[in-house]
Amino acid sequence: MSRVTIQDVAKAARVSATTVSFAFNQPEQLSVATRTRVLSTARRLGYAPHPSARSLSTKRHGSIGLLTPQPLEVVFANPFVSELLQGIGAVCAQHDMTLLLVPPLNGSLESAVGRAPVDGVISLGLNAGDPALETLARFGLPWILIDAEAPSGVATVNVDDFGGAALAARHVLELGHRRIAVIGLGRTSPQRAQLGIGARRLAGYRGAIDAAGVPAPTVDPGGVTFAAGIQAFRNLWRARRKPTAVLAMSDMAALGLMAAARDAGVRIPEDLSVVGFDDLPMAAWAHPGLTTVRQPIAEKGRQAARLLIESLAGKAVHSPKPLRTELILRGSTGRQT
Repeated sequence: MSRVTIQDVAKAARVSATTVSFAFNQPEQLSVATRTRVLSTARRLGYAPHPSARSLSTKRHGSIGLLTPQPLEVVFANPFVSELLQGIGAVCAQHDMTLLLVPPLNGSLESAVGRAPVDGVISLGLNAGDPALETLARFGLPWILIDAEAPSGVATVNVDDFGGAALAARHVLELGHRRIAVIGLGRTSPQRAQLGIGARRLAGYRGAIDAAGVPAPTVDPGGVTFAAGIQAFRNLWRARRKPTAVLAMSDMAALGLMAAARDAGVRIPEDLSVVGFDDLPMAAWAHPGLTTVRQPIAEKGRQAARLLIESLAGKAVHSPKPLRTELILRGSTGRQT
C-alpha cells in the first residue's frame, strides 16, 4: 500500500500543497475553517508529515538535546539523570517537543554535537571553554547550561552547591568528627574541565572545616556511581588515618560506600558517619537512611528547558538565582564518641 502524500491531501481538500504544509507547520497563516478542513482530510486519509521533510520545511527538528559528558552506560546508572529528565521532559511535553540524549560519539562530544538533529541543547556539567560548547557556538545552536561555570552571556541553572556542602560539613563537625574525608565527582579527562559543581562543593566543605580549626579533609576522586563509592571506601580504609565521617558529592557514591563499609564490618553510623548530596529517592530507602543535601533536581531540569524554549522563540534569557539546598537528617550520621 502506497504512502499517502501531501499532494493526495491537497487534492482531496481542494487546496494547494503549500496550504497543507501551512496547516501542519504554520497554522497561523490559515483561517480556522481552512485549517480544520485540511487537518480533518489528512486524518481521514491517514496522512502525517514525515519528520525529515518537516524539519526541512520549517528548519526545525522539534527536538532539544541533553548533552552529557559521560557515555550512556554511566548516564543510565545514575538516577540523578532520571530525576533531571523528568523535569526537562515535562516542559518538552507542554511544548510538543521531543528530547534527545547526546552522549559522546566515539569518545567525542564535539562529533556528537555535529550529528545531533536538535534545535537547541541543554548541557550538563560542561564549563566555559569546553570544546563541545565551542562547537555549539560555531553551529549557532542555542544552549543552556546546568551545573556549570558559564561563559559570559550564557544562561546557567545551578543550585547553592557551596552552601549545601557547608551545611553537610558543619553537621558532622557538630557531631564531634575531626577526621573527615570527601568523595568527589570523579576524575575528568584532559579534554574536559573540572566540573564547576565539584569545585564549589569542595570549597564549601573546606570552608566550614577550616573555620572549625580542623585538619583539612582527605579527598578521594570518587565518582557518581555506586561502584565509585565502593572503590572510595576501599581507598579510604587502607589509609593510616581512617576517617570517622565521609562527605560524598553524590548520593550514589555515598550508598556504594555504605554498602562496602557494611561488607567490611564497619558500622554506620557507630564507626563511620556518611553524608550524601542530591536526596535521590533511594536515599530514604537505605538502611540506615542516608543523611544528605537535598537539591531540587527536577526543578533544575524544568528551569533549563523553559529557558531554552524561550531562547528558541527569540527571547533574551538570563541565569536564574541558584536554587536552594537543604540538609536532610537521617540515620547515617551519629555523634563521634
